[in-house]
Amino acid sequence: MDNKIIIVGLITLIIFLSGCIQSDASKIDGLSTSINLHLKNGDGYFNNASYNTNKFLYDEALSNCDNATSEFNQARTFASQGFTYATNSNDTVYINYMQYVLDEIDAKLNATSELKTAIPYLINNDTINANNHLGNANGFMNKATDFNSQREAIVKQNPGKFK
Repeated sequence: MDNKIIIVGLITLIIFLSGCIQSDASKIDGLSTSINLHLKNGDGYFNNASYNTNKFLYDEALSNCDNATSEFNQARTFASQGFTYATNSNDTVYINYMQYVLDEIDAKLNATSELKTAIPYLINNDTINANNHLGNANGFMNKATDFNSQREAIVKQNPGKFK
């Protein structure tokens, strides 16, 4: 009789715990929506900042840079959590994927910073320094595109791991 109670108790405990434990992969999947939303919003603000800079609307461009930075920082916070989950999983596919996400976000943050730095130079007609920072911003965005391509390649090579 005591053995039956212990067995029923253990089975109940196992069923309860299996529903409460979330895998690192599912935690990463759960964060992906937030990461992608903030990346998309940040990209939109960065594009608006670039557009406004080209139209000499510098106050609006600076405001868009601030908003892009905020969005990219939020994406980075979620991606850092995802990288921790990937590291805990010891799965190199997830680790490499999340590292590329972080690298992409860092490149976008650097691009935004370079654009924001260029704007005061543009205001003061210092085209040499402005063009230097604008070139850096473009270079960082090209790197971000490369990192995005690398993480997309990981997804294509491992379709069973990504939703």
